[in-house]
Formats: sequence, C-alpha cells, structure tokens
Amino acid sequence: MELDDVHTILIIGPTSSDKNVDLSTALYDTVDILHQLGYKTSIIVEDPTLLLSSGVFYDKTIVEKVTGDNVLKFVQKYHPDAILPTVGDRNALGIVSSLNGKIGGTKVLGASFSASLATFKRELFIKKLTKANLPVIKFISSDDETEIYSFIRSIGFPIIARRRYSNRHSSGWTNINNLFELDNFMATEDVSDTKIEIERSIRGFSEYSFTILRDRYDNSSLIGTIEDIEPIGIHHLDSNLISPAISLNDSKLQRLRNYSIKLARAFNIVGICTVHFAYNHTTKESYITEFIPRLSEETKFLEYATSYPIATAVVELCLGYHLDKLQLDAGNHFNGATEPFVDHLTSRFPQWKTPGQKYLGPSKTSDSSIVVNGFSLEEVLNKGALNDKLNNNFDRYNELRKLDDDELFEKIIHPTNWLLDVLSEALRRKFEMPVLSEITGVNIPYLTALQNIINNSLIIREGEIDGKNVERMVEMGVKGVGHSKLLLDSPDIVTKTVVKNKRAVSVANNEYINHNYFVTSGISNELELSDRKKFVVRTPIITSKTDIMIRQFVLFQLAKSIDQNGLEPIIIGREPWNAPLSMRRKVVEIDDPHMEMKSLNLIKQENVIKIIDLSKNLVDTEDNRVFQFSAQEIKNIELQGDTTLRVMVVSDGTNYLAPSVIYRGKRDNHMYEISSVNNFMTAEDRAEVAELITHELEDDTEVDIFNFEMVKSNGHWLVTKKYRGMTNDIIRHELASSVHVIDTLVKLLLGNKIEEGLSLEKVFDNFDEKYLLTIDDKRYKLLDKDEIQAKLKELRLKENKKATN
Repeated sequence: MELDDVHTILIIGPTSSDKNVDLSTALYDTVDILHQLGYKTSIIVEDPTLLLSSGVFYDKTIVEKVTGDNVLKFVQKYHPDAILPTVGDRNALGIVSSLNGKIGGTKVLGASFSASLATFKRELFIKKLTKANLPVIKFISSDDETEIYSFIRSIGFPIIARRRYSNRHSSGWTNINNLFELDNFMATEDVSDTKIEIERSIRGFSEYSFTILRDRYDNSSLIGTIEDIEPIGIHHLDSNLISPAISLNDSKLQRLRNYSIKLARAFNIVGICTVHFAYNHTTKESYITEFIPRLSEETKFLEYATSYPIATAVVELCLGYHLDKLQLDAGNHFNGATEPFVDHLTSRFPQWKTPGQKYLGPSKTSDSSIVVNGFSLEEVLNKGALNDKLNNNFDRYNELRKLDDDELFEKIIHPTNWLLDVLSEALRRKFEMPVLSEITGVNIPYLTALQNIINNSLIIREGEIDGKNVERMVEMGVKGVGHSKLLLDSPDIVTKTVVKNKRAVSVANNEYINHNYFVTSGISNELELSDRKKFVVRTPIITSKTDIMIRQFVLFQLAKSIDQNGLEPIIIGREPWNAPLSMRRKVVEIDDPHMEMKSLNLIKQENVIKIIDLSKNLVDTEDNRVFQFSAQEIKNIELQGDTTLRVMVVSDGTNYLAPSVIYRGKRDNHMYEISSVNNFMTAEDRAEVAELITHELEDDTEVDIFNFEMVKSNGHWLVTKKYRGMTNDIIRHELASSVHVIDTLVKLLLGNKIEEGLSLEKVFDNFDEKYLLTIDDKRYKLLDKDEIQAKLKELRLKENKKATN
C-alpha cells in the first residue's frame, strides 16, 4: 500500500511559531502517526518551541534557519528518502520549488516541484490552469507600454495594477476603472527596472475556498468549504468566515468542487489542496484565484469544523495510502473517502486588540480570531461578530445611531471592521436589501439574518416576549448575550441552554469518537461524561498569536497529564481548542463563548476535583478547588544587569523543585540565552539561588508554580521579579527540562508531596542531553553538554575580561 522505498523523512518545519501557530497541532499529529507507522523522521525548524512535546518523535532535530541551502545540506549529508513540506508554511513550498534537480533520488511528498513553483509564479499558475481548461484570471507582467494597453483592451475594465520592483517588492494593487485612471497610473514617475502587473479586477465577487484530499490513485474527496461574508477586496483573515458555504446551491457547489479536483489532478497533488474561488452570483462568472497545496490556517479551521483528522490523513496519503484505507493510529481503520456531513455552522470572526474602526482592504489588520458554532446564521452572528461581550457592539450601535444617512452610507461604501454593525443600522433605517448587497458584495442570506436579528431585538427592547417568538429568539442565540433574564421567565424548554455534540464526520465513520461539544439552546443535552473524577480547565479569550501558542502547549500538557493520572480532562473555553488526535478521544472539549457552562450545572460538582483557570482574572474566588494558572506579578524591582537567571519553581507548600533555570547574558552587544543551566551551575550559585527562593516562599503554603528573575549585581544574585503562575516562558521551561513541570503540578494538586530534605542537586535535578541556545531572541541552536560548557566558558571569559577593563 504505502511507498516501499521511503523509510526516512525530512520535515520542513514552519519558520516562526507566532505566525504559524495553527500548524503546531498539525505537526504533532503528523509526526505522531509517522512514529507509530515506523518511519524515522527529522525536522529542520527555526523555533523548537513550535514542536509542542513532539521532539521525542524525531531521529534528528536541526534548529537552523529554514532555507533551501540548509535543507540541501541536510539532504546531502544524511540522504533522507523523502522530504515532507506540507506542515511547513509558504516558505516550505518555496524551498521545494528551488530544489528541483538538486536532491538526487530524494522524493518530495505532497506538493510537486511544479505545484510549489506555481504558488509563487503567476505565469506558470495561469498557463497550467489554462491548459487544464480551468477558469483563471488573465494576467500580464510587462515593461512594454504597447503590450500593456493591448492586453487591457482584450479584457476590459475594471482592472487592478501594481509595479513589481527588481527586489521582489511591489507598490500594492491600484483599482483602475477607466482609461483616464489608467493614463494617470502609467504616467506616474517610477524607478528603472520595474514591471507593471495587470489583471482583471474581481473586487466585489464572493470568495469561497474548497479543501480537497487526493491520493496517488486519483481518488478525491471534498473535506469542507469556507465562505467569506465580506467580498473579495477584503483580506481573507479580516473577513468573517462561515463553514460550510451556505450561499452556494448544489449545482454551484458541485461545479466548484469539480474544478478543485481537476486542479489537484492537473498539478498531480497528493495529499491536500485548498482552492480559492471568486464567484459572481449575478453574471455566474467563477475564477480560481489561488491554491494552497499544504496544511494552513484554513485546514486547521476545517479540521475543527468537520472533526475530520486532516493532518493525519494528509501524511498517510503522501506515503501512498488509499483514501478509503487510512489509519487514525497504528491499527485503527478510518474511511477517509467519506466526505464530512455537518449539521451545524462553524464561524471564525476576526479580532482586533485596539478598539475603534479599522478600514479593511487587501492587507491583513486583525490580530487574532474567535471560533463559534451554532445551528443558524443568526446564532453564530450573535455569538461571534455581534457578541457585545467580545466586541462592544452596544457602543458601536450608539455611535452609529448618531450618524445621518449620508454619513452612514459613506461607511457602507468604505468598509471597516464594523461592517456588520453598519449594515444592521442601515437595515434598521429601511435601506433596501438588494441595494446594500450590490454595493457591499455581502450576499442576501447574511443580510436576511441581520434583518431577523434586528426584528427580534426590537421585540426584546419593547418587552413583547411571548410563546410565539421565544423559540425563534433562542434559536438565534439571543440567550447569553445580555437578554437571558428576559427569557428565563418562560417555562418553555427552548429557553434552556444545553450542550450539543459536534461530531460531524458522516455515518460511515461512526467509530471515530470525538468528544467535542458546543453550547447552544433548545436542543436535548448530549454531553456524555465518564464516571471518572474530573479536572476542569477553563481557558480565556485569546488576544494574540503568542497567547494561542502558549495556550495550545499548556492545554495539551495538562490534558495529557490529567488523563495519565486516571482523571477525565474537561476543557471549557470561549474559543475552541483542537486537541492533537491522540488526545481527542480522551479529553472533553466544550466551546462556550458566553461562559454559560458554570450555570448549566451539567457536570456533577462532586466529581470535579480541581478547576484550573487559565484566564487573566481569577473567578470563583470562594471555590477552594480553583487553581489560577496564569501569571500574577508579585514582585518587580527595576534593576538591570547583563547577567540574569529565570527560574521556574514548583512547590507543594512546604518543599519545592527548581527543574528549569534559564541563563541570560549580554556580551558584545549580543544577548545569549541558554536553557537548563541546572547542570552547569556552580555549588555556590546553587546555594545562593536556593536561599533566595526559600526566603521568597516562606509565606506561601499552597501548591503553586512560581517564576523568579534574578540579576547578578556586585557578585551576588538578587531577586528582581516574582510571578505566581504561568508566564510566557512556560514552553521554554517545559521543553528545556527533563522534569515535566506541568505533570508535577497536576500530581501535587492531587495531593502528592515533594520529598523532604532533598539535596540541592536533587532540587535542581535535570537530565537533559541537549540544551537550547538562543542568540538575540531569534537564532536558535541545540547543543550537547560539551558544546554548552564551551559556550559558557567563552561567556565567562568575556565577562571576566569586561570586569577587568
């Protein structure tokens, strides 16, 4: 079945964990199944914190800048049988396209050389699609004015144009609607050695994406569809996304599905391919705008929406497995050819850190996103984009009410991240729905949903709630967004908030268990829990990519440790956490955007041993079961120094362990940071640091995690910062230490104790064989003990020389 000549695989990893956080769990699932199936894997990655705890699965981990040269050096030195770029970012495809003819017999799995190159070379992309008789927007890149004008005459206006400079940078796209605007653009003074790029404008078209899986025997299946509420012209990640795409009827959906499969066949893509479409519902025009032959943010979103184990399926397809004969682990069969059927909507709404309006366009401005589920458009809109608890929509409503019609119309023409609020206000003022749809490019189903929400809001404000409309309002997700007290007076069952099982893989795959739920209204409760004692973990609203990376790591480690200790982990959060596949049948995940689980009382309280709270603000302070895991600053002294230590300490209230110490030193204008210097600390340093920690903890008598920062001043260590709980260093500390701090914490919360009278060597004990060196917070290296000792000696010599001078 699988490729017989592939035994060792090099994985091209993502470049940055902050930018590619959605790939971290996919990467874990990928190497987990490869390990189970007996393959030897290596990875080249810039930031090893991206690996979660999957580092144990690798034969070799190369911490270097992810470039074509470094990949080529690895291939020439170790001769892997294959390269897997699908869990890398766009950079991985660029590397694959540059290696054509240079890697001998090493295979490239997934995206071929031509497919990888076509994601960068627009001319090749158009040529390949035109040959396959697929709809694609015509494009020209030229410095010949005659050729440019001739091309424009052939396609007509409107167009978009930009200047492409020799250094690969561009001027950004300009919308051009007529000959006068074109002449002005062409007449603009410009530097030499540039080309002008022109293509037909599709601004205002609807945007869809289709994700296809394909095996090497040309079997394909559609895993999921995504629709942007906002039209093309607004960046995909600034748009409100809905899955599945609901504004496509079956004939339109089948047409775009066939195009997607045909594209995957044209490029001979084995594995995964996400195809983006522009569709004009008035003229029935459709164009393929781009394709992504790798895992991405979209596939991660679809994996959550459909419950389909995409990352695991992709790597097995790349290895030659049949689509209908995949394995979720080393022995559990999974029919991957069964296309997911979902009975609910999943939506992703962008979030901005700073309040106020942001103008939307082709450049991304959002910082993060929130994912919600529901049974209707109204419900997901009320939970997400129109949720006042997340977006201050009541303030927006009051501000928009002050505008006159002309001012409001100006905001309709120039869209901002308040677009749905603006459209709601326009509909309230009786602006015509077809006109709004034509101007904004927002399809009628979404405007109808907004109108329904407006109508029911009026009912609520006027207090006209009765048995006839209460059910419809609850279906729209009204409960939980500020109106609960009005609805609770009704004895009707539909006013109850319950939990719905989010299993969405269709009937043929019922053996695939996925304990994933979301809070909704008016449906029989489907939450299924075992008789085991439980740890509940509550997660916060996510505000940045870095926070998400830390949360993913901590949740995975907590869930794994809770399960290994014989308890049932229950993760409850406003935004869902998509667990690695190995944990999905062991952990109960509940998407709860309004934080209603506490009041539902669906979990027997006598079965809950502890509640671990990852939010910034501690709640339930009266409940002694609550343990706050997020950092609280206890001490902060403004004292700077060139040499510092960051020490993680876990305490049972009497004794403590310090399994991870990170050394940071500034030398020659470079900042060096070395993990796990426990093994290199002098006896004097150990004693001094231990004495300081003991003094700082003398009033703390409960189980807890602490983080200390110490500065060396006049030959002595001083504690300058003290935090209770988890800091942003948690991944570095956990990966740097052979003593798993999070697992130790769970054991202590269960009543275990740290041994009395431990020697300092045992308190600081660590068994690492590889140590992480970071230079200037960017350049990472994994070094062994001798290399670290040499580096520390070098730093000490520089330090002594500096002191002497």
